[in-house]
Amino acid sequence: MQTLTILCLVACSALISGQQHLPVVPSSSIQYTSDPGLCNVNRDYIREYRSATYDFCLFSYRPVAVRSNFNFVYSPISIWMMLAAIAEGADPLTQQNLFQLLHLPPHDPCLRYAFYQIATSRALPSKEVNIRNNRILLINEGTTLNPTWHDIVVKNSLLDVVTAPIKYNSVATANEIKKIMSARLPTLSLSGNSVLLDTIDYNGLWTTAFADAVIERAPFYSPQGEVLGSVDMMRVRRRARMGYIKSIHAKILELAVGADERYRMLFSVIIGNPDIKPVVAAVTSATVFEMIDSLRESAVPIDVAIPRMVISSEVDVRVILEDIGVTDIFTDPSTTRYISDPPAFPSSFLQRATLVLNNTGLYAPPQEPEIYNAPTGLELVVGRDFIADRPFLFGLFDAETYTCIMAAAYTSPSL
Repeated sequence: MQTLTILCLVACSALISGQQHLPVVPSSSIQYTSDPGLCNVNRDYIREYRSATYDFCLFSYRPVAVRSNFNFVYSPISIWMMLAAIAEGADPLTQQNLFQLLHLPPHDPCLRYAFYQIATSRALPSKEVNIRNNRILLINEGTTLNPTWHDIVVKNSLLDVVTAPIKYNSVATANEIKKIMSARLPTLSLSGNSVLLDTIDYNGLWTTAFADAVIERAPFYSPQGEVLGSVDMMRVRRRARMGYIKSIHAKILELAVGADERYRMLFSVIIGNPDIKPVVAAVTSATVFEMIDSLRESAVPIDVAIPRMVISSEVDVRVILEDIGVTDIFTDPSTTRYISDPPAFPSSFLQRATLVLNNTGLYAPPQEPEIYNAPTGLELVVGRDFIADRPFLFGLFDAETYTCIMAAAYTSPSL
């Protein structure tokens, strides 16, 4: 699982749904020193952005993995963006703590806005890749927003604000939430005057398809070699980018997604199949950079096999945040008094994520000659194949910044 910690270390992007505007009141005493439109950050801040989001993902990944029994999909960067929106309207002490958790510079709003604009522009709709991400603060009707906070959130596309009769019609509110979330919502609480709702769905075409005729029912093993069940294994023989992460003894496979290869899916398996749960805590953000730097194109075709799957998760983000020490925004209404009047006081924070992997792609697999003994150009430890027939980790990234849009673990058959 440690490599999933890696794979979930980056950012997630989003397409915001239509907004219902609320009344606004004069700006509160909290100070905002810059308008996003007036900022001009001239230095290269991509690595700083990556470090900030990777570190937060490490904090969030571990409780998500443990609570889901290491079989899940979620979007840590989407949570990061929603917390950033709350932080921009939090009281000074809570804001300081949230900025520290998110690794955001408290005294440099322009750099924060630059980070936000990177994160929110990663997932763009196309005919080949369907990524839908909605980040919503659902708040009680009649609440009046702070216009300064609302302006920052809107200009940086951090989240959308929608109203519902939370305080006087719980049935109507619950139905509205279910329409937004399309989820079971077992942990939904309406005890406050708002809830935070986050959804992300992926279904895309590989740049190079898996072979149509080579989908077979195959066994899926535990790390100890026991058969856990069967999967529909998609197979292809092709050149591919692979790498080796020495610090965690894992090999990485990268496959392109979409017509312009704007997205990449990265898969990881631990060599030797050890028990990976104990080493999750040992992973740091430096592991992510090691992963990216290790990728190389194979000089000859290699065998690739990945299970076809649909994986979906509902994450109680409030519980995850409380696990890592974020409690005040759920227990003290005064901490969000600079967001609205009365203060936005979320009683729930839920994320529902769904990811579909199948064999379809834009281009047919290449007709490669049968070369089995020539050097691969890769490190010898990774071998000549990538066969995901036992628990593995994977994530969806954008190719420009290696922001992680979704992260997942597949530890038992789902089809």
